[in-house]
Amino acid sequence: MEISTYVGFDVSKSSIAATAVDPLGRRRRQEKLGTNDEEIRRFLEDLPGPIQVVLEACNVWEHTYDAAAATGAQVLLANPFQTKLVSKTTLKTDRVDSEKLAKLARLQAIPEAYVPTPEQRALRKLVRERVFYTHLWTGVANHVYAVLLQKGISFRPGLLQRRTLRHSVADPRFPEIERGLQELASIEEITRSLDRAIQDAFEASTEAQLLATIPGVGKFTSVALVAFLSPIERFSSLDAVVKYCGLCPSVHQSATTSYNGPLVWDAYHLLKWVLVEAQWNVRRHEGKGDVYRVGHRVARRKGMGSGAVAAARKLVRITASILRRRSPYQPHAPESSSRQRPIAAS
Repeated sequence: MEISTYVGFDVSKSSIAATAVDPLGRRRRQEKLGTNDEEIRRFLEDLPGPIQVVLEACNVWEHTYDAAAATGAQVLLANPFQTKLVSKTTLKTDRVDSEKLAKLARLQAIPEAYVPTPEQRALRKLVRERVFYTHLWTGVANHVYAVLLQKGISFRPGLLQRRTLRHSVADPRFPEIERGLQELASIEEITRSLDRAIQDAFEASTEAQLLATIPGVGKFTSVALVAFLSPIERFSSLDAVVKYCGLCPSVHQSATTSYNGPLVWDAYHLLKWVLVEAQWNVRRHEGKGDVYRVGHRVARRKGMGSGAVAAARKLVRITASILRRRSPYQPHAPESSSRQRPIAAS
């Protein structure tokens, strides 16, 4: 299909800068749109087709993507980090960025990002919401612990994690403690409904059930890994999966000089958090298995934090192998001799 119009959308929270160019790169139209479906539809329907629309992945890309696709246009999702490297300019405005996207599309130079299916998007939103309330619960609990210490009230470690024991620190003289305990109960009511939804997602996913065969990997971790890593075939290698999860070091190399820096930053930080938390459970439950040995060995040389990252890196490689083979966890399974071995469906 020969494209007649290339459209770049620079999407923000309250507006969309839209630029349309013809196959020769000449500007056809440039407008500032609202974020509602009607304005997007009207802009695209007034252009000669077929139309190709490009927008960068961001926090609010999904609605714009769906609205543009509903008009029959071909829609591409660009990787914002790689797009910046391809066409970095000194002049940066929303209109310039939208025209830059349109012209990159014309040159077929868009570094595309993976577009999850609607089912995957819903699952990712569920995981993000559950993580949000986990962090919120932890923040409120830490606040209550701090107040207890300030008031000189003694308490058992981990007291607030046990609902039956919280009444022992309730004191009408300190309303801040009462408010904190009420907030914890409210958050737990919300998370119970989210946990039921995660349970349903786990039972509906064969891949999540396979990941749960790893000792110490629970239903939430399994669902989260499937939501963000599936389909595993879209990754070129196991190392690509590790980088996607933010668990590999950055590399700085010039001529004969090369050194490793901090962990890569252009990654899914939620996945990194999930994996680092999960590796502690795996190390406790699997005995002296692969994840435990890697984490323990690195921790002895570089400290507990580096050991946790190394163990999480091993865990994600095991996860990717299970998703690739579509078979349960096999303790002490041999690894490929090539670190860049392609991931292909078996």
